[in-house]
Amino acid sequence: MTKKVLSAIDLGISNQMVNPDAMNVIRKLQQQGFDGYIVGGGTRDLLLSKKPKDFDIVTNATPEMVKKIFKRNSIIIGRRFKIVHVVFDNLNFSRIINNRPAMEKHIIEISTYRSLKINQHSLNEYGKIMVDNNYGTQKDDATRRDFTINALYYDPIKEVVIDYHDGIKDLKKKMIRLIGDPEKRYIEDPVRILRAIRLSVKLGLDIEASTANYMEEFKPLLVHEHRSRMYEEMLKILLSGSSSKCIQQIKDFDLPKEVFMLFDRLFLCDNPDALSLRVLEKTDERLQTENAVSTIFILASLMWNMVNNSYQKLLPSGESPHQALMEAIFQNRGYANEIGITKNAYSAMTDVWLLQYEFENPTLRKIDRTLGNSRFRQSLHLYNLRNEFGEVDSKLNEWWNSLVESTDPEEKLTLIDNLKKVFQSSKPKKTRKKKAIPEHKRLDKAR
Repeated sequence: MTKKVLSAIDLGISNQMVNPDAMNVIRKLQQQGFDGYIVGGGTRDLLLSKKPKDFDIVTNATPEMVKKIFKRNSIIIGRRFKIVHVVFDNLNFSRIINNRPAMEKHIIEISTYRSLKINQHSLNEYGKIMVDNNYGTQKDDATRRDFTINALYYDPIKEVVIDYHDGIKDLKKKMIRLIGDPEKRYIEDPVRILRAIRLSVKLGLDIEASTANYMEEFKPLLVHEHRSRMYEEMLKILLSGSSSKCIQQIKDFDLPKEVFMLFDRLFLCDNPDALSLRVLEKTDERLQTENAVSTIFILASLMWNMVNNSYQKLLPSGESPHQALMEAIFQNRGYANEIGITKNAYSAMTDVWLLQYEFENPTLRKIDRTLGNSRFRQSLHLYNLRNEFGEVDSKLNEWWNSLVESTDPEEKLTLIDNLKKVFQSSKPKKTRKKKAIPEHKRLDKAR
């Protein structure tokens, strides 16, 4: 393993491509006498001429030292391996709220070089590393990284890239290669199997032979991973911009059924859920064109048919439709928890589902409240998706979209005035049954 120091300019990258907040963090670390490098996906994606999603930073400063530098703007998180989040408040001029640019938080993640030394008591019964807070050198840290293409260190101040494991060569070959002995590395962390699949699909890279050969043998270890970690991996797949292809790859790879229970239910079965497939397609399209997506919308849309099926079964019981929907949402809460969805996320998803009822049963009294709901946009996107599949009345769907898109106050008032007409036309007409006339009244009438 030879350390190579390469010119970033010669490799086609420069600090003009780096996020200003990341540059700020690196500059401050180096001013305090510490290392500061962009590592992992940030460097890899720059070298592949792709826009990085994140700029993760690595340093020789301990988390406590980093916290001391960035003070109240930072927080130490993590148990298995401590890292520091440095938080920046930035104005987003593309989002205007109350005639002002929206304020958004941006997090830069800083980790400390990991050591090659791993204590025996830090391993679980399967050999997986459970506690990893031993700190080492940059060389140690490079050996601990998963793939060669993720073990590249970019210093945007000095404009150099440091490569210990021929990661640059593998990038040129368009290859994903595990660092070290595959058997040992997969036992240490089986999630590397999922990461190899996701990155190969997302970046269009081949998985090197020995890296791929051991994946089949060690994939059963994935069933022992904590549900919160698998939930995070599921979200990474959904937000990869290549979720449809990635899930197909997972299906072909034949993962154990317990690994991604939501995918098993929706996609890895004989009859995939059509609406959910459309969600994947639309999400991939938005991410590939660098548009924002909502995790809550994605999860609420993927689980909609589960909730709706429960809802349809409850309707004949005599409960009010709104109460039946509430009960259906409650019935699916346990499943959501089982796949790792947090209470806060499920609460937000509940708002998206309850607004489906408001869209289908609009009243003049509730329009302003519906439009002002913080989940309105995500809910309308789901409502529009359902319209594609003939689940909602198309006239009512058109009315809601016209109301949202209109910028003319008079046009909005006209649309609201027409609500009763649109809503009534969207409901099936009820035929009134003639009331039976009691026998004694019929006799009186006959007399």
